[in-house]
Amino acid sequence: MREPTFHPCMRLAAGAFLALFAAGCLTSAPPQPKSWVISAERRPADAAASPRASRLGTLSVAAPYDKPALAVRRSDGSIAFDAYNVFATSPSALLRAPLSALMEADGRFGRILPVSSSARADSTLEAVVNDLSLDCREEGRRMARVSISIAVISNREVKMFLDGEGEADASSGDYSAAFSEAFARAVSAALALAAK
Repeated sequence: MREPTFHPCMRLAAGAFLALFAAGCLTSAPPQPKSWVISAERRPADAAASPRASRLGTLSVAAPYDKPALAVRRSDGSIAFDAYNVFATSPSALLRAPLSALMEADGRFGRILPVSSSARADSTLEAVVNDLSLDCREEGRRMARVSISIAVISNREVKMFLDGEGEADASSGDYSAAFSEAFARAVSAALALAAK
């Protein structure tokens, strides 16, 4: 009876497979993504704030920034998605509470009501986030960037548009702090356009 012979390539492939398996490359799970949030400190509104109330209507995030994976602007201008750094939930859901807190603390629109509230509101605020990205276009520099547009609607008529941009240093790797600061700056810049 003749012994089976193995081709040298098969021996090499089997050896490589065993080496990888022994090293744990095939049995270890990929690293879990880091989850980030965007927050704003809820502060009481100015004492001179009006008794008005505004409803926070829709808040949408423009594509391609509407995904939980962090959008990264590369040096060549393209956008990539970082699967290992993600927002804790969809960006539009994540930004509702911070936007409400920042606008209420500003006081220009009074108390901010949720969309589900049946209380009477003097105006409705509709917001679109046009940019929510980690800007890595400059070598060795990472910046959290946010751009927002807010429409103020009263009596079914758009009374004003408020646009703002903000950025914050993200080189520390704490994307929650960086995006929270950039978002606060963008909302503050937008609200600066409204008369007090």
